[in-house]
Amino acid sequence: MVKFSFAVYHANYEKFLDDIQEIGTVHIKGQKKENFVEEFTDLQKDFKDISNSLEEMKKLNVPAGLVESTKGWKELIEEFQDLSIELNRYKQEKEELSILIQEMEPWENYSSFFVEKLEKCGIKTRFFKIKAKKFNDQWLTEYPIEIISQVENVIYMILFEHDDAFDEIAEEIYLPEFEMHSLNGRLAEMEKKIKVNEEKKDHLAGMAIPVLAKKSQELSVRIEFYKVLEMHTLSEGKGKIKILEGWVPKSKQDKLIDYLDKEDILFSNQFSTSGEETPVHLVNGKFAKLFEPIGNLFSLPKYTEIDLTVYFAPFFMLFFGFCLGDAGYGVAMFTASTIYKRFASKKLKAYLTLVQYFGGATFVMGILFGNFFGIELVKVAFLSELNPLFLDSSKIFMLSLIIGGVQILFGLGIKAANQIRQSGFLFALSSIGWIVLIINFVLFSFIIDKNSPVLESLEIIKKGVYIASALLILLYANPAAKIHIRLAGGLWSFYSTITGVFGDLLSYIRLFALGLSSSILGLVVNKMAVAFGEISLIGPILFILIIVFGHLGNLAISSLGSFVHPMRLTLVEFYKNAGFTGGGKKYNPFTKYQMSN
Repeated sequence: MVKFSFAVYHANYEKFLDDIQEIGTVHIKGQKKENFVEEFTDLQKDFKDISNSLEEMKKLNVPAGLVESTKGWKELIEEFQDLSIELNRYKQEKEELSILIQEMEPWENYSSFFVEKLEKCGIKTRFFKIKAKKFNDQWLTEYPIEIISQVENVIYMILFEHDDAFDEIAEEIYLPEFEMHSLNGRLAEMEKKIKVNEEKKDHLAGMAIPVLAKKSQELSVRIEFYKVLEMHTLSEGKGKIKILEGWVPKSKQDKLIDYLDKEDILFSNQFSTSGEETPVHLVNGKFAKLFEPIGNLFSLPKYTEIDLTVYFAPFFMLFFGFCLGDAGYGVAMFTASTIYKRFASKKLKAYLTLVQYFGGATFVMGILFGNFFGIELVKVAFLSELNPLFLDSSKIFMLSLIIGGVQILFGLGIKAANQIRQSGFLFALSSIGWIVLIINFVLFSFIIDKNSPVLESLEIIKKGVYIASALLILLYANPAAKIHIRLAGGLWSFYSTITGVFGDLLSYIRLFALGLSSSILGLVVNKMAVAFGEISLIGPILFILIIVFGHLGNLAISSLGSFVHPMRLTLVEFYKNAGFTGGGKKYNPFTKYQMSN
C-alpha cells in the first residue's frame, strides 16, 4: 500500500473529493471527528428508510416484467408503508374474528336474534360451560338446562331461567351479539381484503425496487462524501487548506497520480510503515482467491503479515477430501456443481468452483481409500490388480499424522518468514531452531534405518544438530530481552511448544476418524438397501429409495463435518503454528460504484 497525503485549497476541495470518488481507489484515513452536520444526518435517515423498505420488498412475491415506477422514492415508500399498515390492520381483525369464531363454535347455530325473541316471551337464557367429569346427569331434571355440545372434556349448555344457584356449579359465558354465519362472512371478506392488499404490495414492490435501489446507491455515495468532508478532513491555515490522507494499492496508484498532476494538486506519497494502521488488500491467484472467505471468517492479516490464504488452501482442499473419503461422493459433488454453475449468478459461481475442487479432492482421496458410494473397491473382483494402490485403515491413520506433521512444520516455516519480515533475522532464529530440531528428530527416528551402518557415523552430527537447535531456542526466544529473561523464555518455549505440537498432531487424527465414519455410513446404507431390496413386490422401490436418500443424507452430513473440521485445523492449529496475529482492516476505497459498510 502507498500512503497519500493531499493538500487542497478549500474552494476546490469538494470538486477534488468528487473526482477521487469517481476514480475510486483511495482508502480514506479516518480522523475520528464527530462533526456531524444536519444534511449528513438527514441523508443517513433517508438511507435507513430506503434500506428497510428494500429489505421488506425483496421478501415479497414480486411479479416479473414490471415497468419501473415514475413516482418519487418518498412517495413510493409512503404508499408501501400505508399498504403495510392497512395489511397489519386486516390481519389483526382476521385474528380477532378467528378467535371469536373459535369461541362460538361450541354453540353451533347460535343467534342473538333468537335469544332476544325468547326474552320478549319472558324466557331468560344464560350460557354455561363445565368440565365433563364435574357434570351431574341429575341436573337435566333439576334445572331447565339444555346441553348444546361437548368439545373434548368441556360441556356447553344453556340455562332457561335466572337461577343464581347454578353460578356456583358451572362457569357462565357471555356471548357477543353476532350471528355465527355473519362472523364467517366477515372472515371471508377479511381474507379477500388481505389477498388484494398483498397483490397490491407485490405489484408496488416490483415497480419500486429499481427506483429505491438507484436512490440507495446515490445516497450511499453522498453519505461517504460527507463523511470524508466533515469527519475525515483536517484544516490548516485558518481553514483555507484542506488536508486528507489515505492509502492506495501500488498497482492502482498511476491513474490517481495522473489526475493529481493534471489538476496541480499538492500531494506526497510513500510506502506504508509497520507503525500505521494500513488497510489490507488481499491479492491472490484464481485458486487461492476461492479460499479467502474461509480465512476472512477468522480475521484479515495485519498489513505487515504474510497472507496465509495461498498456503492453507491446498491443505484445506486435501483435508476436505480426506474427511469425506468416498470417490463416488466426489463425482457427485463435481457433477452437480458443474451443472448448477451454468445457471448460477456470478457471485455464486466462485463458491461452486470451490465445490468442484472439493469434489476433485474427494475423488482422489476416495480412490486411495478404496471407497465408491460405500462399496469397498478392494473386494471388487475385476479391480484386484489395483489392490496395492488402496490404503488400509492403519495406513490411512498414519497418513493423517504425516499430513498433520507436514502442515505443522510448514506453519513454523511461515512463522519464521513472518518474524524475519516484521522484526529481523534474529527474531526468527528460535522458530528456525524448532524446525531444525523437528526435522532432525523425524529423520533419525523414522526415516533412517536404525540398523544402517551409516547411522553410527552420523551420531555426532545428530547430537550436534540437537545442541545447536536447542541453543537457538533457548537464547533467541526473545532476542530483545536480557540473557536471563531469554533463558526463561526459551525454557517456556520448550514446554509450550512440545506439548502444543503433540496436541496439535493428535488433532489431525480427526481426519482419519471422519473419513472412516463417512465410509462406514455409506457401507451401512448399501447393506440396508440390499436387505430391504429382497422384499417381494416393493423391494426394488425400497432399494432405490434407500440408496438415493441414504447416500444423499450421508453426503450432506459428512460434507458438513468435512468442511467444519478442516476449518478448525486451519484456523486453530495451522494459524497458531504460523504465528498468525490478524486484526487487519479491510481495504475499502472511497468510490461511487460500491456500497460502503
